[in-house]
Amino acid sequence: MNIRASIAACAIAAAGMAAGPANAAYPDRPIKLVVPHGPGGVADTVSRIFADALAQELKQPVIVENKAGASTMIGADYVAKAPADGYTLLMASVTTLSINPFLYPNITYDPKRDFAPVSMVAALPFYLMASPTLGIKSVKDLVALAKSRPGQLNYSSPGSGTSPHLVGALFASMTGIDAIHVPYKSTASAEVDLNAGRIHFAFTGSGMAPIRSGRVTGLGVTSDERVASMPELPTLKEQGLDLEATVWNGVVAPAGTSPAIVEKLAAALARIAKSPDIREKVQAHGGITVGNTPGEFRRLIDTEARRWEKVIKEASISVQ
Repeated sequence: MNIRASIAACAIAAAGMAAGPANAAYPDRPIKLVVPHGPGGVADTVSRIFADALAQELKQPVIVENKAGASTMIGADYVAKAPADGYTLLMASVTTLSINPFLYPNITYDPKRDFAPVSMVAALPFYLMASPTLGIKSVKDLVALAKSRPGQLNYSSPGSGTSPHLVGALFASMTGIDAIHVPYKSTASAEVDLNAGRIHFAFTGSGMAPIRSGRVTGLGVTSDERVASMPELPTLKEQGLDLEATVWNGVVAPAGTSPAIVEKLAAALARIAKSPDIREKVQAHGGITVGNTPGEFRRLIDTEARRWEKVIKEASISVQ
């Protein structure tokens, strides 16, 4: 070996030795988990459940920082531009990674290029709710009513292009009904109008409380199986409609983050997801824990992107 090759080999070996201890020591300071939603909602609550448990796993504080706005894009853009050192993470969602790219032509981040998937941590199904004024009790009732009154029934969502809007559009397409989408800025005000009959039905990830209170009528849930904390509510599949959809959340890191750090985080999150205590806490909010691998999470993101791109194009959904 000549002198130049020998020096290069030593440099490579030294770099490997330097990287090894650095990754092994991770984390040696607090981690920031950016949540692109406002405080108090289900997504924020589930994020904090995992953040607290991750802090215990890694023996370092995990600080939740809410950066809400622009359909999760403000928080996503912030993390995409953060150092790829494992100390700034994003609790992304299906909206962030698999829906926004097909709705916003000027989106400031690229889900494939700018993030390293770590692990999907939780999934919450959508609850199909109807106004009590309709006097219906099942998905079959809703479809029959909508077909008898084409173009007269409406459904609400938190805004055009949001996942509840897309699920509503998919439901209309699969059942062959003609229903009008009504976007709201506030889920609470949409619920008031649903109760009063000004809105006829809606899909939401936070339907447990209004259904239990009787303010709305629960017709079904979009999960594969019944929700453990609301076993009396049948799935849409049980009622003959093969529609499965969830609002999923998962941790991603800035692209370029060390694979060793990504794997360490993924392993920790998988252990957390299997914890009976964490499962119970997430189930209380109507969700399930997942904890998959980075590769599995990447495949899910891609599969969901293809699915929602098709829905968006077929329903001609656009945002201003």
